[in-house]
Amino acid sequence: MNASSSRLDEARVRADQGLNVLLEKLLAERGWDFRGYKKTSLTRRVLKRLQANGLSSVTEYVRLLEADPSEYQKLFSCLTIKVSEFFREPEVFSALREILRSEFAGTPVRAWCCASACGEEAYSLAILLTECLGLDALAYSKVFATDIDPEALECGRRATYRVDSMQNVSPEIKERYFIRTDGQFKVKYTIRNIVKFGTLDMVRNPALSGMHIVFCRNLFIYFDKPLQEAVFHKLDYALRPGGVLALGKAEVLPQQYASGYTAVGKGLNLFRKKG
Repeated sequence: MNASSSRLDEARVRADQGLNVLLEKLLAERGWDFRGYKKTSLTRRVLKRLQANGLSSVTEYVRLLEADPSEYQKLFSCLTIKVSEFFREPEVFSALREILRSEFAGTPVRAWCCASACGEEAYSLAILLTECLGLDALAYSKVFATDIDPEALECGRRATYRVDSMQNVSPEIKERYFIRTDGQFKVKYTIRNIVKFGTLDMVRNPALSGMHIVFCRNLFIYFDKPLQEAVFHKLDYALRPGGVLALGKAEVLPQQYASGYTAVGKGLNLFRKKG
């Protein structure tokens, strides 16, 4: 597809409120609320499903959903693209390691990975806690991994990953915390037992609470500004004073919350909540 036809297709998706009708249908039929997501991103993803089914309009696609409910899950998977790897952006984990070792040694830690996808980030945090906390503190520590997609969560529970997600994992960490099996890497139970997976929609569900660490990276880039602010309110509620928040490199603190946080390091998008 050339650029010109792509622009025409995007215009067709948006025409006559077609995309909004689809989003309202997803909310009514499945409880999936994508209305606050950026329309440009949604449009591109809906187009993929139109093209896959040989359709030319959202109206036709809505009729397909009614005729073939299995298409809902295909659309859902397309709208919630999951890309992650272990210790993504290693410099962020290095900074967090220093904080844990200097301030949390011997202290039980509660951490939350929002939009945890298939669990790589949550297990990375669990490994970090294991490396930095004493055994007594670790016994009472927990990493909560939540996502809107039950299939991604099930993938996390299986804890088996391809080589391409392990690029930032040192040989020593692989040896200590993973088992090589059938060309893949399986997380050992000592780490898996620290992580608790659960379904949570950051748009519609209440936040967790009492967290020392919150990771919410590369989720806000898909939200419009009002939804970013609403979701950040939940993150702020979840994080204890003095706790650490990690956002994606392209994300910023909402203006009304900026005065309540201080940056950790430079260019990391790692923040400490004042209090």
